[in-house]
Amino acid sequence: MNIKMNWLKSLAVAAVVAMASANASAVVVAAVTASGHVWLVDAPLTIPGMTTPAFTHPGGQVVATYSAECYAAEGPPASNSNLVDVDIVVLDTTLTQVAAFSPSQEHSAFCSSGGAPGTFSMTGVANLPRGTYRVLVRGRFSEERASGWMGARSLVVLR
Repeated sequence: MNIKMNWLKSLAVAAVVAMASANASAVVVAAVTASGHVWLVDAPLTIPGMTTPAFTHPGGQVVATYSAECYAAEGPPASNSNLVDVDIVVLDTTLTQVAAFSPSQEHSAFCSSGGAPGTFSMTGVANLPRGTYRVLVRGRFSEERASGWMGARSLVVLR
């Protein structure tokens, strides 16, 4: 697990470096990492450890990258597939959702059934007014009575 977590941290750092090189003024405003398996359910679940500390934003574009080890088992017998849907959302100081990172819309597939566990990544962009925010990741299955998990994971927010 330690090797996987180090690899995931390296992936997050590589994403930050790649984005920073594309925009020399990019600054990491929040980042979190977590390990251990999180079992997912049908209802939206805030992924444990994937809520950033509060940060102050001067206004403008914010970029978030979520990376995680993910596995989705086959769905119920009537279904041939199962998707893990991931949403990266922005909360204000009252913990009310004020934005979702595009392409983080309803039913945005992060990983799917039919294969071995793997490491996946998703990057989204949001335009936010000046304010104080937190960013979190929610996950759920596309099919009822499905099963699966997320392992080592990271969330990096840039402006």
